[in-house]
Amino acid sequence: MALSSLDLSLFLTGNNDTRTTFAADLRRELTRHGFVKIVGHGLSDQDIEEVFQWNKRFFQLKLDEKAAIAHPGGSDPQRGWSAVGKENAASLYRTGFLGAKMANTLKDSREHFDQGSAKDPSYPNKWPNEALLPGFGSFMESWYEKMEQVAAELMEALEYAFHLPRGSFLDKMTHEKNASEARLLHYPAIDMQEINKGGVSRIWPHFDLGVITLLFQDGVGGLECENRERRGTFFGVKSNSSSELIVNVSETLQRWTNDALPAGLHRVTIPTAFDKRESGIVPERYSVTYFCKADRDASAGSLPQFVASGTEAKYDDMTAIEYHQSRLESAY
Repeated sequence: MALSSLDLSLFLTGNNDTRTTFAADLRRELTRHGFVKIVGHGLSDQDIEEVFQWNKRFFQLKLDEKAAIAHPGGSDPQRGWSAVGKENAASLYRTGFLGAKMANTLKDSREHFDQGSAKDPSYPNKWPNEALLPGFGSFMESWYEKMEQVAAELMEALEYAFHLPRGSFLDKMTHEKNASEARLLHYPAIDMQEINKGGVSRIWPHFDLGVITLLFQDGVGGLECENRERRGTFFGVKSNSSSELIVNVSETLQRWTNDALPAGLHRVTIPTAFDKRESGIVPERYSVTYFCKADRDASAGSLPQFVASGTEAKYDDMTAIEYHQSRLESAY
């Protein structure tokens, strides 16, 4: 099984027929898998190459230099550096939609850097000393805005696909109140023997919390999404190119659509090349994500357009920040 690849430029610059076809294909693939690959997104190869360069340079900083901007944990939006094992995706899965029975001792083997909008006065970004990484902050702020634009274009296509009035989604995730987060991820090299003990994985199965997630990954491999035809099994999401964008449905969009678009369950494990090995070192891995989120004061309940006449909403009305904080409390 493999994910389909769709060309976003057909929606952005095409005629009515190509826009309709792209939107229908996007809806179909996200309904089927919770995931899709996107090309023609407008981000240049140079931008993508540069963000991966910054990714590596940040995680090469000394421990105390990263620790100076450490995220303290808890339910507030994440800013700055989170050390290996600090965030626990298994807890999100265990306490989330599926309520899966997973041991509370499971750990993730990854570290990450998180930032929000430069215009967010409530949760300001944390940047390393400019002398350590000159230009890092300015590049990442520019990158954030480019990813914001792509996310908005995809959400506009979903409005189109569901025949919704323009703004049905977009009015709840505005530029002025953008609560989305960009993340740089580093998975350190790890011994297969540690993985085989069963207590550590790169990321245990989980759903993301926001509306949609946008992801670029390197060529190491290991990302897998659930095979919905055989629940509880996963298939690999291979990277054909570093410029290939992977998009998945997150929990807030599942709530908005009253389960019409279920969130995509996924994990990061060992690359397929290591499947049958009992020893050896799994190489380090890098990825770049953008967690597109609803405005904090926007409702995270089921939207009326997705609640059929005579039925009830599956999700209570609560603000996005209330929902996210209730979920994040379990991740640390």
